[in-house]
Amino acid sequence: MSESRVSKKVIITGASSGIGRELALIYGKAGHDLALTSRRKKSLDDLAKEIRSARGKGKIVTKPLDVSDADQNFKVLPALVKDLGGLDLFIANAGISTTSSFGQKSFEADRQVIETNLVGLMAGAAAVLEVFKKQKSGQIVGISSVASFRGIPGSSSYSASKAGVSTYLEALRGEVRKYGISVTVIHPGFIDTPINQQLKSRPFVVPVSVGAKKIHDRIESRVRSAVVPWFPWAFIGALMKVVPEFLWEKIGLK
Repeated sequence: MSESRVSKKVIITGASSGIGRELALIYGKAGHDLALTSRRKKSLDDLAKEIRSARGKGKIVTKPLDVSDADQNFKVLPALVKDLGGLDLFIANAGISTTSSFGQKSFEADRQVIETNLVGLMAGAAAVLEVFKKQKSGQIVGISSVASFRGIPGSSSYSASKAGVSTYLEALRGEVRKYGISVTVIHPGFIDTPINQQLKSRPFVVPVSVGAKKIHDRIESRVRSAVVPWFPWAFIGALMKVVPEFLWEKIGLK
């Protein structure tokens, strides 16, 4: 039996919409046991019903979690591990964005982005690491972004948060490898989700179902790092790093 067909116990944060929701559908329909979290409990319960109606035969547990409240992670996630009877895969997907730029009025929004996207992911990873260390196995997946490759004017806090996610997980990979734990970082380009639907320009955007399937395949391959979709975003990502500053500063998200 291939690895992708072995029943797993999976926790997904930010599962009520976007990439997290689509990943939940993929894993749920395949019969894996799921623990789904987000701030919106009703959306999670509706998703669980959809999975069951599609004959998903695994266990499904739903629980509200605001990952930006670090303490909640250390209470909710261990409880979900107990409910599932173990854990094989933790997908830290919860994230938010803002297009505010700078100044006092935008600071609270910017801080919320950092606390959700970066601190929330760090807290979630720390909350499940003890389980993985004891069993000497497990996989942590973080959903970063191509915005992590360079600071995008108009999206400063989001770029910073995702750069932090990528760097943190890269370092964590080296720290936990001795315990048999793998770490995967996914850098999506424009995938059609609520986090970017307010933008006027979304070049090369793909449907969320397509993007999530590609992300799922990378997760199951246990890659260290992946850009999704690979084309054209791997090339765009490389270009982002070498564009001269005087040109780059004219680029912005609106």
